[in-house]
Order: sequence, then C-alpha cells, then structure tokens
Amino acid sequence: MMLLFLLAPLPHLLPLLAPPTPAQLVVPGRSMGNLKLGADAATLATLGPAAYSDAAMQKAWATWFGTGHPPAQLDVYTTMIPGQDTHKAVQVVRATSAYFRLANGLRTGATLSQIQASYGRLPLAISYRLQAGPRYLYDDVRRGIAFELDGQASTSHCRALVVHQLGQPVAKTYLSMPVYLKEVPVRN
Repeated sequence: MMLLFLLAPLPHLLPLLAPPTPAQLVVPGRSMGNLKLGADAATLATLGPAAYSDAAMQKAWATWFGTGHPPAQLDVYTTMIPGQDTHKAVQVVRATSAYFRLANGLRTGATLSQIQASYGRLPLAISYRLQAGPRYLYDDVRRGIAFELDGQASTSHCRALVVHQLGQPVAKTYLSMPVYLKEVPVRN
C-alpha cells in the first residue's frame, strides 16, 4: 500500500513493477515473447513480410521494424532443421525494443552494471560498428542470452537483447550477425 502511495505521482513507473506478460517475457535459451527457439520458421508468417532479409546455404536472417522513433528492430536467424530438407527452425532472436524483458526486469536500456549484477562478468564475445555507433556483444553462451551494448564502461547501455540456443555462441552463426546488421537499411 505504501509503495503504491509513493508511486502515485509517477504512474508511468507501475509497468516496471509488474511482471512481464508472456508476450513480453524473454527466456534465455528458449524464447523472446511468442518467438520460440527451435520453432518452425513458418511461424514467423504471423509477423508479416520481413522488411529485409539475407540468406545463404539454407540459413537466413530476417528483419522487421516497429513503428516508434527510432523504430524498434526485430531480427531472426533461421537454419534448416537437421534431417529435414524443407523446414527451417528459429535459432537466434534479437530485439531492440524495451517491450521485451527478462523475468528479473532486464531490458534494453539496462546498464552494463545492472546486467553484471544478474549475470556476473560476461565475456566480450565480439565488437562491431553499426551506423548508430560501436556495439559490444556480451554473451552468456551457457544460458543462451547475449546483451548488445553501446560501450564497455559500467554505465554503457544495452541496445538489444539476443536469445540463442543453449551452448551455441551467437557470434558463430554461419551468416555473421554483425555483418548482416551492417547491411540492414536504417529506418528513422
């Protein structure tokens, strides 16, 4: 009761206290909202046509944009399902939207210090430059979650959450994520 009274002048903070809905929940190594790792790529049809995509050797990246300013970006990496020649499965999901969050509250915008409080000192998997500036990818390979940050200082901010298969480093995808992201047209 006292907490609600203290937040009464700040109603915009109430959603931060509520647990994420299933559509918002990021589960490392499993899902980002309704997008499940291992799901048939045909399930992506619910998102509508991708704004951009690139494919090679039966692997593909696809990108959808939101409507905000700047628009949120959703990137999905798919590969063939072993033993099946006609079906692709979702392997990696990357989102820049603060809509998605982990059960512990982490989302884009979190600082490196906040991420380290929950995940410890994650190794820097790779760094790359996008039009928006340099990016540093910290990957918890064992848990299946990576955090794309705009710097290496403790005050740097998470710009994207990346969910991937357990034990599979996101930087080792056949179609390199950083190379693909550099090709994606920027939307303002």
